[in-house]
Amino acid sequence: MRSIYLVFALLMFATPVHAQAEAARKVKHTVGHRGSCADRPENTLASYRRAIESGAAMMEMDVRISKDGVLISLHDADVKRTTNGKGLAEDFTFAELRKLDAGTWFDSKYSGERIPTMREILELGKGKIDILLDLQQKDEDYAQRIAAEVRKFGEPKRIWVGVRTLEHAKQFRKLLPEAKQIALIPTTDSIDAFADAKVDMIRLWTKWLNDKTLVPRVRKHGVMLHLNGTFGAEDETRMLLMHAPDSIASDDPAKLVASLKKIAGGK
Repeated sequence: MRSIYLVFALLMFATPVHAQAEAARKVKHTVGHRGSCADRPENTLASYRRAIESGAAMMEMDVRISKDGVLISLHDADVKRTTNGKGLAEDFTFAELRKLDAGTWFDSKYSGERIPTMREILELGKGKIDILLDLQQKDEDYAQRIAAEVRKFGEPKRIWVGVRTLEHAKQFRKLLPEAKQIALIPTTDSIDAFADAKVDMIRLWTKWLNDKTLVPRVRKHGVMLHLNGTFGAEDETRMLLMHAPDSIASDDPAKLVASLKKIAGGK
C-alpha cells in the first residue's frame, strides 16, 4: 500500500494545478463513511448528525437486522468491537441490542450512545442529505423490509443502495426503482457484469488503482466512479483526484469537504 501511495505522490506533483482544481469541482458526491467515524463512534446518531453538519452530500450506513426483524445500523456481524456486548447481532432482539453501549469504546464522552434503527437514520437525514445503505445481509425478508422502511420513513430518490451481489442489484431495481445503486464490487473481474446490471456507480478500492485499465473500464460503461479515502487530508484527496472520481468517501467528511474546496480554488 505504501508503494502505491508513493507512485500516486509522484504523479500528483506532475499533475497541473488547474487539472486538480477541475477534478475537485467535478466531485458531486462527498460521503461520510459510517457517518463521521473519525471523530464520532461509527454508525451512531452522533456520527450521523456530525456527517450532516459537515456539509457532505451523502452519509453511509451499514444495515443489519435483529432477531425480531428490526433494521439497525451496525457494520460487524458481531457487536463486540463497537459495543460493550458480544455475540452476533442477528441473535439479539432489538430490545436487547438497544441496551448495549455503542459509544464508550470510542470515547467516554459518548457513553450512552445506542445502536440506532434504520428508521431513526432515515428520519434524521430526511430533507438534508442522501443516504447510502450498505447491504450487509442477503435474505429476501431483509431486502423487503429495507424497501418498505425507505418508502415509509425515507426519501427513495435520495437513497443509494450499496449492492454487493448481482442478485441484490436486480432485486433492488425492482423493489426501489427510484433509488440509485453503487456497486461495492468484490473483485475487478466483476466490473462489466455490474455495469450490465445497470448500477449507477462502481466503487474501486485504492489498492486496485495501480492497474491503469480499471478506471477506463468503468468509464466506458458510462458509470460513475466512487473511491474510498480515509481522513480527507489534502494530499490524499489530491491523489484520489488524479482518477477524476464522481464520488469520494471519508471517515472525516468535514475535512474532505474542506480539502475539495481548497483544491477547487475556494478559500
